[in-house]
Amino acid sequence: MQSLRSRIVPALLATWMLSASGPNAQEPSAEKPNAQPERSESGNESSPSPQQEPRRGRRRAGARRRGLMVIEAGVVPPVSGPPIEDGVVVIRGERILAVGRQGELQLPPNTEVLQFPEGHVYPGLVDASTDAFTDAGLQKDGSLNGGSAISEALVWTGDRDDMLTEHGVTTAYINVRSSAQLRGQGAVVRPMRGGFELWEDREQAALQLRMAVGSGAQHPLQRQAQLTATGKLFDGLEEYRDGLEKFEKDLEKYNEEFEKYLDHHRKKSGKADKKPEEGEAKAAEEPKPSSESPPAEGRRRGRGPGGRRRPGGGGRDERAADPDTDRAAMEQTLATLLALLANEAEDAAGSQGSLRSSAPVARIEQDPAPQSKPPQGKPPQGKPPQGKESKDDKKKSDGPKRPKYPKKPRNDPQKDALAKVIDGAIPLRIEAHRVEELRAALRLQRDNDVPQIVLEQAYAAGLVADEIAEQGATVVLTNVMPNALGDAGDKRNPFAKFDLTKLPKQLEDAGVPFAIASGRARLASVLPLMGAAAVGGGISAEAALRAMTLTPAEILGVAEDTGSLTREKYADVLVTNGPLFASDTRVLLVLSKGRKEFERQ
Repeated sequence: MQSLRSRIVPALLATWMLSASGPNAQEPSAEKPNAQPERSESGNESSPSPQQEPRRGRRRAGARRRGLMVIEAGVVPPVSGPPIEDGVVVIRGERILAVGRQGELQLPPNTEVLQFPEGHVYPGLVDASTDAFTDAGLQKDGSLNGGSAISEALVWTGDRDDMLTEHGVTTAYINVRSSAQLRGQGAVVRPMRGGFELWEDREQAALQLRMAVGSGAQHPLQRQAQLTATGKLFDGLEEYRDGLEKFEKDLEKYNEEFEKYLDHHRKKSGKADKKPEEGEAKAAEEPKPSSESPPAEGRRRGRGPGGRRRPGGGGRDERAADPDTDRAAMEQTLATLLALLANEAEDAAGSQGSLRSSAPVARIEQDPAPQSKPPQGKPPQGKPPQGKESKDDKKKSDGPKRPKYPKKPRNDPQKDALAKVIDGAIPLRIEAHRVEELRAALRLQRDNDVPQIVLEQAYAAGLVADEIAEQGATVVLTNVMPNALGDAGDKRNPFAKFDLTKLPKQLEDAGVPFAIASGRARLASVLPLMGAAAVGGGISAEAALRAMTLTPAEILGVAEDTGSLTREKYADVLVTNGPLFASDTRVLLVLSKGRKEFERQ
């Protein structure tokens, strides 16, 4: 008994001291002498100001509120409505305040006015597919899977990525075309001069699936076998989700039973009757100040060349230390030690009572009539031996048994991503070229009840346009240029027969929403020319403009904030010296959230 106390009591005291003081208690640190003050966008030092309620979204930390900016131009096509002659766009901070005709709006004095009498003002272009901010290693990474987050490996690579901003792209979806079947989860970014900014809540915007089997010659049975294997992508997902749901229910039951277990031993040890001191109660009510400052909203993201990280699989959940969680753990440890100490003390007391009952006494009073003794080795009926408890009494005194922690299923980031697809949180973007590949993609959607799919590089989409429209799928077109897939007379090229300049018209006639994208960062400069080629293929200039602004914004899930010149949307603006689809048109000004990212001198 003495050795037991020598081991448990010091541990008990140490645990109680840690619980009282808290594992994260620290002395207040002095401010760093070399800390630099935050700077506003103009470069001037700014003192912290009280937090203001944002209208929609937050301004950059430390940035001063910008005044009004007015852009006057000869033509303003807002995309959400008909073009406005002699139009004006009024910008306040990051958002568009008003769009109308010159002379209809009263402006306060000292307003910054930018005049382009012969210019055209468009919404910033939305590139629905590009490999910008990815290096060669990521583009060829065949080990990518459904749990890989492309956003974790993005890196600014120099002038190639700056081409997006210089040619009016203010929003872009980043993906890669590696040899992997599942190519990770693409990200939506805001390109900037010398970097980029991840779009909040769109860091994992879609799951990339390669269903195309390549442009080389293959036997039809070989292609069919590959498509059949891809169709089994969602096998086992339902069992995985059932296992997670069962674990959540078992965990809830465990928490309830463990709380009862702790309550029993707290009452048994007398700890439940203790009331906290006045100082301890007051300290528990006061929130602890955080030692870490929140990250600045809207900060630029991106690393220099060579700074790429491998995309994470999302398998490890890292959390900061929580003082309340640590204190609860200390309380559980304390209750367990008290229970062990109480049980050992009862066992010791029982053994001592047994020894005292068997020891000889000095005086024994004789009964008048001697009673018969029970047989040796057998206790009297109905009474337990002195100093010992029956099994039932001991079971009642021990209270509830300690519950067993449920076994958690093994984490599978790829199945987690597929679950988000099934739930409609993110779309499934499928690269499919041929007719059989497109129909396999549509069959995959039907068989697994996938809410949203986006078909990429769908060269043969014109042949199955009605089927695509029936299932509500959308299409992202790239390489919309004459003879982009080869000469029409090349019989060795299975894709040369498809005219991508006429494909937008075929999809428009079938009622299929489509976007026109560059596909590569190097082709950002020819994105307007792709729109011009689509106009030559039969669609209107307004439809081509929508395919590079509002429709891709809808596909990416950001149409609430960008894609058209509409009040309360981000001030993503492109100003040109003429019609966007004219071959000699040049970009004059690009604004992203009201900030000048490019201005031609």
